[in-house]
Amino acid sequence: MKMSTLAFCAVLLLFLELLGLPVAFCGTLALSGYNEQWMAGHATWYGEPLGEGSSGGACGYTKLADTPYGPKIAAGNDPIFQGGSGCGACFEVKCNYPSCKSEPTRIIITDQCPGGTYCSTSQPAFDLSGAAISDMAVSGKDGELRNIGLYDILYKRVPCEYPNQNIAFQVDAGSSAFWLSLLVKYMGGPGDIESVEIRTTGSSSFQPAKHNWGASWMLINTSGQPFKGPYDVKIVSKLNGHTVIAEKAIPEFFEPGKLYESNVQMAY
Repeated sequence: MKMSTLAFCAVLLLFLELLGLPVAFCGTLALSGYNEQWMAGHATWYGEPLGEGSSGGACGYTKLADTPYGPKIAAGNDPIFQGGSGCGACFEVKCNYPSCKSEPTRIIITDQCPGGTYCSTSQPAFDLSGAAISDMAVSGKDGELRNIGLYDILYKRVPCEYPNQNIAFQVDAGSSAFWLSLLVKYMGGPGDIESVEIRTTGSSSFQPAKHNWGASWMLINTSGQPFKGPYDVKIVSKLNGHTVIAEKAIPEFFEPGKLYESNVQMAY
């Protein structure tokens, strides 16, 4: 049976305490899975100097500016992006160059950084948007900070916060009563997703959805009978196993391409 990071740390802590050994191995994680201490990482930046990086990205969120995501985002390398499971995770980042401000900048993972000086390594790395790297700078020093190009940074995993915004589902184009594909957006708390299940009207149980790509999940019809909505959606977070059920999140007669906001949000 697969053991989560939190469960592993809990068992290890107990074992080390019984032996009277130091327990610093898991000391950077709170019980909820978020980092209590700063971790060492690397960063670069891409896109326009004050922009959102790229319009789109490997998570599928498309437009970011003027949405609850905003332009301060990052593409993560494999340890951060995790094949798409890391989409939506939130971090705080900061640097220690003369042009860096002391306060951290909050970012959201919306894309994948597959190559380059840092992103091709096995060490955690972030390719920050221009807006994010500029926000890390002392006022008036953003150009100086951007010119450095390659950065040693500190980062920590933090809860995602979307004030006055619940989890939303964007039904993908081409979806029908026989094939339902949706993109999960604006999930608070852990932000990342371990699994998605969907319950159709008339069914007493949830059916597991298949991870499509990025933050996209799909429910394939195997019965030959059309799905019937409205649809309930169950999400389990990857970081700490927190679970939420969005009842009647997608109407029976949904419009492909449309975004539907639920009435629930994920706990921290």
